[in-house]
Amino acid sequence: MKSYHPETPIPFDVDWHHQFGNKLAVFPRNLCFRNEVLQLDYWPDLTTFTEDYETSLLMYYPPAASRFSICVIYRKLSGTWDVVKYCDDIVLQRATGQTFESAMQNIVTQGLTWGEA
Repeated sequence: MKSYHPETPIPFDVDWHHQFGNKLAVFPRNLCFRNEVLQLDYWPDLTTFTEDYETSLLMYYPPAASRFSICVIYRKLSGTWDVVKYCDDIVLQRATGQTFESAMQNIVTQGLTWGEA
């Protein structure tokens, strides 16, 4: 049983960057995972930002070298979200949502996986 209340990640501010602010405003500034005693933050790698007509995608990584990563995908046409946590190329956790808040809450409540922190 988890003994904490996960916090919904906060999206980037529109004015965070003069050129990419509007595009990044749909993504979380970071993702924080916890269990009873451990915490691990994932931070965006802005060099991984990609978008096309249908989707925008951004990868997140822990601050230290790790086999773990998170892919956040915003589906523009439907306005829905997919968040996928990987260990190398293996999917460990997946969350979807109709809103930013629901997708982010769905992924962070899953907490840390074995060996992640």
